[in-house]
Amino acid sequence: MSFFDLINPFSYVTPFHADGDATEESVVVAADAVEAEAIVIEQIEESNADEEETETEEEEEEEEEDEEEAEDKAPLIKEGCGETLACKSLKHHYDECAARVENGSSESCAEEFLHFMECVDHCAASKIFAQL
Repeated sequence: MSFFDLINPFSYVTPFHADGDATEESVVVAADAVEAEAIVIEQIEESNADEEETETEEEEEEEEEDEEEAEDKAPLIKEGCGETLACKSLKHHYDECAARVENGSSESCAEEFLHFMECVDHCAASKIFAQL
């Protein structure tokens, strides 16, 4: 028997007699106590799992109700901002670049795209947060 078996907090019966000799009976009782505790822990975990499933189902139902009510207006707002005078010129530069790439140019339109999206995000941010 190791040192850790002696200090195990789950042992209810000390496996030694006063004279220091270990007996098979005391070891068996200690093992039964540990097995009994394991069974109790399993039952508690199962009941907790059942409660969590019930809570999860209730949360899913609430989320479904929320999803039906809420509608994301951000894409519409961003689309509108893309058509503003400030962002329209940047979109034009991006479209020209995309046309050049389609015709075989080896350039990347990442810079033009990022400038356009920065303009759209800057325009849309205040409008989106105003509707929250």
